[in-house]
Amino acid sequence: MNTALEPHPRKGSERREAILVTATEVFLSEGYGRASMDQVHAKIGGSKRTLYNHFPNKEALFEAIVTAVSSRALAALEPPLGEDNLRKALFKMGENYLGVLLSPDGLALYRAMISEALHFPDLARTFFERGPGRASHYLADFFREQKAKGVVDVADPQIAAQHFLGAVRGDVHLAAALGVRKPSKQLVKMTVSQAVDTFIRGTAPASSEVET
Repeated sequence: MNTALEPHPRKGSERREAILVTATEVFLSEGYGRASMDQVHAKIGGSKRTLYNHFPNKEALFEAIVTAVSSRALAALEPPLGEDNLRKALFKMGENYLGVLLSPDGLALYRAMISEALHFPDLARTFFERGPGRASHYLADFFREQKAKGVVDVADPQIAAQHFLGAVRGDVHLAAALGVRKPSKQLVKMTVSQAVDTFIRGTAPASSEVET
C-alpha cells in the first residue's frame, strides 16, 4: 500500500482516509493487540491531536478499518445493473464477493480477527456485525425482493443468504487464509458457479422454472 501523505491535505476527509490507509497496514500486520496509536502516529507524522480528532482511540480506528473492508464486500454484492438473469447476477455477485474476501486486506483482517477474537470479544462482535453479518443481511434483502417477484422460493431469505455466502466461500477462503493454497481464477469461478447452481436448483418455484 502507498502510505505517503500530503504535507497539508486540503480536506479533513483526505487526512482521515490517509490515516485509515496507514492504520490498516499497522493493524493488519501487527494484530489488534500489538498495534498502537503511537505506531500509527509514527508512520503518518504530524500532530497527535489530528489523529485523535479523527479517531479518539484504538477501538474506533479498528472499527473504521473493519467498516471499510466490509463496505467493499457489500459493494461487491450489488446486483449488476440491467441484469435480469438470476444465475448471471448471482454469479457476478458471488465472484466479486469472494474476490474481496481473498484480497490482501480481506485475508489479513480475517486472520487478525481469528487470532484476537477470544482476547477481545467486543471487537469480535463488531467484526461479525459489520462484516459477515452485514453481508448476509444485505443479500437477504435481495432474496426478499426476488421472492416477492416469484423468481425464487425461499422460506427464510436470511438463512438462504447465509447458505449462499457460505457455499461461495467454501474451502477456498479458509485455505487461502491459512496460507495452504492460493486459489486460481479458475477455482474461484468453479466454486462460485457450483454455489449458484445449487442455489438455483434448491429455490426454483414449483410452478415455474428460473431463467437459465
